Amino acid sequence: MKAGRWALSVGLFFAIWEVVGRSGVFLSVVPASETIPELFHLFGEGDILVAAQSTLTLAATGFLIGATLGVAVGTWIASSKRAAAVLDPLVNASFSIPFAIFIPVISIYFGLEFTAKVFLVILFNVFIIIINTATGIREVPSGAREMARAFGIDRWGMYRKVVFPWASPHIITGLRLGVGRSVQGAILADLFLRAQALGLFIVDAQGRFDIPRLLATVFFVTILAAGVMGIARLIEWRLLAWKRA
Repeated sequence: MKAGRWALSVGLFFAIWEVVGRSGVFLSVVPASETIPELFHLFGEGDILVAAQSTLTLAATGFLIGATLGVAVGTWIASSKRAAAVLDPLVNASFSIPFAIFIPVISIYFGLEFTAKVFLVILFNVFIIIINTATGIREVPSGAREMARAFGIDRWGMYRKVVFPWASPHIITGLRLGVGRSVQGAILADLFLRAQALGLFIVDAQGRFDIPRLLATVFFVTILAAGVMGIARLIEWRLLAWKRA
């Protein structure tokens, strides 16, 4: 049933795309029948796959750093009233800021190369991870902590055996959301800092006003991001299988 609905949705999407492209209402939209062959042509050239690997490497680097910082800072905020008083307002305010506005500032302080791009990816992912980690740890019942203390569990054992397992649904969800935001940040970094990888494909197609190639690249990026998020959801589902048992 789900597969049928999925196939119907995809078919409807391509049908609407074809009709709108053929209508000529939007000059910048070419029909799917012209865009999809261009996508296969890009696959045949192979360069877009190399570009995708470069962008995903950037996303993965920024995610690993952001995840480490996010879980650590989120744990600190949830465990210390002083840290919460100082950092909570900053984290919540920062989460609502469109981080693309920091690109000019990042380029001044870090340049346009890999370091600057990783920093932008970290900005995209770290705050959602901090918020989810802190929320999960704060929701650990005080009774569970008291019981652990009654059995003589030390501070590290408390976090390892009680706090982190209890908070893991929130933490893992934050990490999954961080994966998606890391991909967004990496694509924007490759587009608006030094144009490289998938960003260079988009800029090049735009500069030549090659609409089929531009839309094919955007469509590929969409599929890539959806695939990464699908894998992240699958990992989340498997890691939280114990909750469904």
